[in-house]
Amino acid sequence: MKDYLVRVTENKRVAEDLYELSFAPKVGKFEQMKCGQFLQLQVPGLLLRRPFCLYKFDAESVTVAYAVVGKGTKEMIGLKKGDEFKVTLPLGNGWTLEEKHKKIVLLGGGVGCAPLAYVPITYPNRDYYAFFGFGDKSKVAFESEMSENSRLTVITTDDGSYGEKGFPTEAFEKRLQEIQPDVLLACGPRPMLKAAARLALKYNLAAYASTEERMGCGVGACLVCACAVKQADGSVAMKRACADGPVFKLEDLVL
Repeated sequence: MKDYLVRVTENKRVAEDLYELSFAPKVGKFEQMKCGQFLQLQVPGLLLRRPFCLYKFDAESVTVAYAVVGKGTKEMIGLKKGDEFKVTLPLGNGWTLEEKHKKIVLLGGGVGCAPLAYVPITYPNRDYYAFFGFGDKSKVAFESEMSENSRLTVITTDDGSYGEKGFPTEAFEKRLQEIQPDVLLACGPRPMLKAAARLALKYNLAAYASTEERMGCGVGACLVCACAVKQADGSVAMKRACADGPVFKLEDLVL
């Protein structure tokens, strides 16, 4: 984890209310990062930093995807090439695939698809099957990136205006027996994670989820991002999504 002064290289709209912000360190290079980790971004003019998952990254550049939902993200739309701000990265534990995980399902909803997009780059030479869901055609994103790196990419929309009508969990279940996956990685709205948890239990499938809790400090001190996680003895403990997560075993999350 390190604080960096960075400079904007690109800030573009990719779908309705969805943007991609790319930036590079003003001096030196970024330290090693892992897919599924996140960063804390200092929006110019605002006090509290905002958390964003690592979407695309290497030692010289990072891209985050952000949905315009509040004051901070509305301010970010105005960032131009050359603008400077500070980020702290990398934070959190990220995705970890074991050697036995050969067939991986990536299940995402909305901007929650972003932390899944770089898994095939980090863990190449495996079979990936992506199921991404959006509200309607205007909000669809990440499709081309996943199509390049997966055996199958299925896009669903709630209203059927693009891809398959329905939810990504439904599209996945229809193909589950055919795919026979080894592990499921999921990120998205809570209802989607609940549906994914039911599928994982029903089909005895190993599954991990990245939570989307609100965060304050990003390093585990403020406890704003506490989430309920089941323990081995059956009890429930409050864990910090930023420091203990954001990735947890899906079966352990109390959703």
